[in-house]
Amino acid sequence: MSRPYALTIRSPRDSGYDLAERLGFDDVTEALAVSVFDDGPDAVSVQALYATRDAAHAARQGLSPALEAHLSQLPDEDWVGLSQSGLPPIDAGRFIVHGSHDTPELKDRIPIRIDAGQAFGTGHHGTTKGCLMMLDALHTDGLQPDAILDLGTGAGVLAIAAAKLWPHALLLATDIDPVAVNVAVNNAALNDTAFDALTADGFDADALRGRDFDLVISNILAGPLRELAPDIARAMRPGARAILSGILDEQADWVADAFRQCGLTVTAQDSLDGWTSLLASHP
Repeated sequence: MSRPYALTIRSPRDSGYDLAERLGFDDVTEALAVSVFDDGPDAVSVQALYATRDAAHAARQGLSPALEAHLSQLPDEDWVGLSQSGLPPIDAGRFIVHGSHDTPELKDRIPIRIDAGQAFGTGHHGTTKGCLMMLDALHTDGLQPDAILDLGTGAGVLAIAAAKLWPHALLLATDIDPVAVNVAVNNAALNDTAFDALTADGFDADALRGRDFDLVISNILAGPLRELAPDIARAMRPGARAILSGILDEQADWVADAFRQCGLTVTAQDSLDGWTSLLASHP
């Protein structure tokens, strides 16, 4: 591949991940890959890679002019390898998420191999890490689900984690973006796991109608979670659990209230890097 162009935007932390999602899944100017880096206590730098200068320029034109942005062509190097090498292994409970460039110590650990790519959710974000820690805790507490749904799977990290913890459960992973579904399936094979995966906008899919689950995982965004709360609650069997994430700390009560109104018990987990995950329980 020819040398790609990097569009780097400095953004406030509370909107940086929304910006990264826009750049990664825009129908017209979808980036080849998107990375988010800490840039001080209240800011992040979002770097999106494009095959051509025109594509990078078009993406910039679609953003607010007030954002600080810089466009450059990357040097003639193995840029994919460099991108991956910038992602250190991540510890989350017993899980360790790593790229193919790492060979972490695996004693008493559960490895998940994920390389930088087109879909979000490598484990380097507080929301994904929080979900992994909650999955590990539920397994340690003895939860034994027969049916699991990962709603908004992204790169498939959480579905892979669930498959490793509960290999005999029926597991379905969905995402609104077909690219993400393909990435998740490929990552599952890379980790010697497998699950059903399909493209779906929320619960709008024949394969989900009338289905219920013992465990629902949904790491998306606060607004969509509130909208989906009634559907998620209906899909939970008695005694089921739901892991809900993609929620800024200040949004946690707002999201939790929507699920409590559906008759669920909701508890907030410890904040990670400004993000709160919720555990909802069906009576």
